[in-house]
Amino acid sequence: MTDGPRIDSALRWLRVAAVGFALLFVILIVWAWTWNFGSPNFTDYLSYWAAGKLALGGDPAGAYDVAKHRAMEFTVTRITGLLPFPYPPPFLLLVTPFSILPHVWGFAAWIVVTAALYVVVLRRTAELPQVVGHPSVLLNGLIGQNAFLTAAIFAGGVALLHRRPFAGGAILGALVIKPQLALLLPVAVIAARLWPAIAGALASSTALLLASLAVFGTGVFTGFVDILPLYKELMRQDKWPWNEFISVFAFARYFGVDQTVALAIHALVAIAATVITWIAWSRDWEEKLPVLAAATLLIPPYLLTYDALLMIIPIGFWIGQRRPYLAGVAWLLCFLPVARYLNMYRGPNTVPLAAILTLCVFAAARWKVGRAHVDRPDGVRVDALPG
Repeated sequence: MTDGPRIDSALRWLRVAAVGFALLFVILIVWAWTWNFGSPNFTDYLSYWAAGKLALGGDPAGAYDVAKHRAMEFTVTRITGLLPFPYPPPFLLLVTPFSILPHVWGFAAWIVVTAALYVVVLRRTAELPQVVGHPSVLLNGLIGQNAFLTAAIFAGGVALLHRRPFAGGAILGALVIKPQLALLLPVAVIAARLWPAIAGALASSTALLLASLAVFGTGVFTGFVDILPLYKELMRQDKWPWNEFISVFAFARYFGVDQTVALAIHALVAIAATVITWIAWSRDWEEKLPVLAAATLLIPPYLLTYDALLMIIPIGFWIGQRRPYLAGVAWLLCFLPVARYLNMYRGPNTVPLAAILTLCVFAAARWKVGRAHVDRPDGVRVDALPG
């Protein structure tokens, strides 16, 4: 009885904080755009624009040629280090129309279009202040990354899987633009026996690949395959700050753990995440969508802070379940790595901790409910993990 008013108060404060951060993020993003119009800035979107510009100029394979791509980036601004284009050809097909515009206008159009899609789709998962107030919104808006789009595809597709499996699968097939976010989808779909979703995903992903082949030719596929070892080598040589990555592997490497040991730890966590996902989807848990979202972030070694937008799915779920403290902790763990870009935080990337917390809370709650059923006084033994 006494918990009700306390939870209501926490939920109100959480909403006030979400409104405040949402407004702050929008103001900062608009301010950054204004500055970018006056003096073109080095952003991740520059990689997309340069790749699209090469494609429009009749050299789509040049998007994967580091020297040609870098020369095109230099027509906008001087950059230090490397900013290649390591995305599959369907993503090149997607970003090329934005390169018809000058860089600054293409940047603004990319953010407006993808952010609008993100807000429209994720409003079904959480209220507008929580959707816009997620920390990775700020990062994506400032650097022009692709997580607005990938989060919308992911959330929109999984939400349809049970009601319209073919359509849900067809939407999820568009993750061919960033396939590391789709690694757990076959596990969930097979566990739930949603066979039409597999057909839908195959149809849409094949269509996007064939469209890329028809528009750009085979050279872009060769170029994409050829550029991938560069990223593997950059990670092997520790060329990135490890706290930019949201993987368990990077978390371990941040603390100096040997690469082989770090990969082993990552693999063990990924296996556990896969098992929990299988159980959640095969037994139709109410929490299966947030489980899948959190587990997805624990599978590939190569994901960065902006990809943490998927955590809005468990955060929104907890708010809907009146569990504001869990939502607040998950939000904070997603905020700290973003604060690093503002020189407010120097520690490890805490997003994997948020994902692991999510899975542990859901699994523990199901185990507790299952034990309560198993130990019923009447001695009747029931499923220890009810769906």
